[in-house]
Amino acid sequence: VGRGLFETDTLMAIHDKMHKALALVGGRIDAIFFCPHTNEDHCDCRKPKPGMLKEIAARFNADLAGVPVIGDSLRDLQAAVAAGAQPMLVLTGKGRKTADDPAMPRETLVFPDLAAAAAHIAK
Repeated sequence: VGRGLFETDTLMAIHDKMHKALALVGGRIDAIFFCPHTNEDHCDCRKPKPGMLKEIAARFNADLAGVPVIGDSLRDLQAAVAAGAQPMLVLTGKGRKTADDPAMPRETLVFPDLAAAAAHIAK
């Protein structure tokens, strides 16, 4: 949204479609969080800063220690570490490039895709 790739209405339509698709298979999403800002806004919710993850923890009264945070970018992983969560990289999207980045946090767990990461979490 902040970069102008699409409007907030489009994002809400994507979220609505996701909610409906999950409901069809018996799932649900309790909340969706996103940062609508750009780098120039210097907010605390834009990754790699941990503000959004901290907001999630506060909303659900949860400790993020060891909580999986899945992403495909270095910024996702850095935000997870900064929040005290467990960074998990998926090799889809930007993930393969991220896996080769020497700045990738050493405690990052790596999975070929989201399904494999979810299966690991479900164990």
